[in-house]
Amino acid sequence: MKIKRSEVEVLEDNPFKNDELGRQESSNVLTQFVKSSTEPLVLCIDAPWGQGKTTFLRMWEQQLKNENIPTIYFNAWENDFTDDALISLLGEISSSIESISKAERKDKVKEYLDKTKKLGVSLLKRSVPVAAKIATAGALDLDKVTEQALASFAESVAKEQLDRYEQSKATIVSFRTALADLASNISSQTDKKPLVFIIDELDRCRPNFSIEILEKAKHFFSVENIIFVLGADKDQLGHSIKSVYGDGIDVHGYLRRFIDVDYVLPTPNKGLYAKALFNKHGFNEYFKTKTESETKYEGEQALVMFTELFEIYNLSLREQGHCCSLLSISIKTSTHEERLYPLFLCFLIVLKIKKPTEYKNFINERLTPEDLLTLLKSNELGVNLLSTNYGMSLEAYLMCCKSFSHDTHEINAKYELIKTDLDSSAEEKKRAGDLIKRIDHFDWNGGVGILRETISKIEIASRFSG
Repeated sequence: MKIKRSEVEVLEDNPFKNDELGRQESSNVLTQFVKSSTEPLVLCIDAPWGQGKTTFLRMWEQQLKNENIPTIYFNAWENDFTDDALISLLGEISSSIESISKAERKDKVKEYLDKTKKLGVSLLKRSVPVAAKIATAGALDLDKVTEQALASFAESVAKEQLDRYEQSKATIVSFRTALADLASNISSQTDKKPLVFIIDELDRCRPNFSIEILEKAKHFFSVENIIFVLGADKDQLGHSIKSVYGDGIDVHGYLRRFIDVDYVLPTPNKGLYAKALFNKHGFNEYFKTKTESETKYEGEQALVMFTELFEIYNLSLREQGHCCSLLSISIKTSTHEERLYPLFLCFLIVLKIKKPTEYKNFINERLTPEDLLTLLKSNELGVNLLSTNYGMSLEAYLMCCKSFSHDTHEINAKYELIKTDLDSSAEEKKRAGDLIKRIDHFDWNGGVGILRETISKIEIASRFSG
């Protein structure tokens, strides 16, 4: 059984073979969109952090390449160390161009690449502030500087600024022309397809670098035959923009200046990723070995509980993976004979990952089991869970997890009141009776007073978790 879920392998001949989230449909739609585009554009693949954007983009990148669409993948976060986004973008094109250009066009491609790089370097040189000269004026002995000399100095600086502006404007035009020629020559002349430049992890970069990437991509690289694809959480990108320009900025309006089209990556179907994680971690094989009457359904209980709780608490794919890692380590640090009580264990694991304050308050006696159940019932999906067979067992575990064996009379008394209350519905009375039976069963067969040992498993597992 594995502790960490391994990275998804992207196979060259079948990139979506290991697709666990059913996202090939999105890839097909986006590929057709790219192939039918006739103008330069910036497309944003929008999904919250931890929802599998990078894996999807890597798979889609390979599918594009398999359809002979020249594609460059650029991880912005890994290149966040550079001082200038233009250097990063040009460097990625330069390092990738050899592998994506057609053999019969390589000489022409190299010619346009060299020209593009030369113009790019020229742009970088011209971006050195002219104000540096003004700063050196402060080093002069102003008592010896005449008014006429200062006027002449100011005039020369103004003229140089104007010259630089005119030269930069002309260079940008030339740069974009060379870049468009480069892009058009990467594909064969009979198979004209745009160059797709994927920029991933933009939302994880330094705010200034994220914004500079956006601006450079739009102003310098918005040319014929190039389509930019941004992988980003737009909400997080909005925080970066506000940190630079202030809370008063219209983030939506700002992003609309740079992003032409949004595509929201669909959320995977309920339970799909949980099943994939169970397979990757080897849980299914492990739970098959639990054949005793009280343990043979532990695997099903763990999967069902995680599936329901992942939806109730809206866990990201990354958080779901973290939960399964904690379960895996909990299993590895327990003997095979130990009961896991997975309905209770999985609930506390999710609580620790997603609601750490509630978790701490519960184990430190600041939240009662009733309080925790009330919080769970505040979500309609939580109410639905507690109405199921496994949900009622979870409630029984919660209610008696801090008790001692053969000392559940007070807990049962609360449910007896519901059974005898004239205002209780028939369904409520039946449910109360069912819970009493479960608590009594736990009292004789294990399940009462399990908080301490369950918390111990989770906390030990947390020490291993990276």
